[in-house]
Amino acid sequence: GERPNISAIARECSTSTWFVRKIESELREFGRVLKEDEMPKRREGPIGPCSKSLDNDDMLILYQLYLDEPSRTRASYIQWLFYFTGKVVSESTISSFFNKCFINKGGLCRPNFVPYDKFRPENYEKMLEYVATVSKIDPSRIKFGDEKHLKGQELFNRKVRRDVLTGVVPASLTTSDFRNTYTITGFCGIDPRSTPVWYNIHDDTNGASEFAVQLEMAIMSGFFHRGDVLVLDNATIHNGGGKSVLV
Repeated sequence: GERPNISAIARECSTSTWFVRKIESELREFGRVLKEDEMPKRREGPIGPCSKSLDNDDMLILYQLYLDEPSRTRASYIQWLFYFTGKVVSESTISSFFNKCFINKGGLCRPNFVPYDKFRPENYEKMLEYVATVSKIDPSRIKFGDEKHLKGQELFNRKVRRDVLTGVVPASLTTSDFRNTYTITGFCGIDPRSTPVWYNIHDDTNGASEFAVQLEMAIMSGFFHRGDVLVLDNATIHNGGGKSVLV
């Protein structure tokens, strides 16, 4: 008889016309609908996302380019892949490589910002001293606190891709100067007697007096208990700003 209307069948079965054509093709070629584990046998050579446009060497080059600069644009991947291999691919191929070829999706996401001064030798020594100290304290009694200037991060909103092999989001080095309009003050811990996180958003930047107010609010809310150890960085506002406000 006449070939049925593909669109009509798709509407009646609530599926796509592509799927109906796929079934039609299998019926004509094999006389039956193939099982899922039989489908790869229909095509020789490599299968999977990007398998028609990228070989293993191309994928290795793209990953090395990622390691060199996690915030690299898709256009840059295309340019450098052509430079090394002479192969031209589309931006959608680059997106498929990062989002479909690995267990972890490598889409763009917002990174953590790490100031350069974190790597100074004296700061490394302080880190070792800190680890030795906190290792002697019950982890459930340790609370961590800090404040964040919300508008400052808008100046450094460049996104990076997640590492497709490890799932880790690489940090981006940036300046430690965050001038802002709003501030969020927060504390966190794993004490079962209190909530994991306490925070408050308030206007303007933090000063020693304002930080003391936020700390008192957290104490009154029941987040802190007698014997808890609060860990803060060495910002001036955390030690009272020279006026012993927190003592």
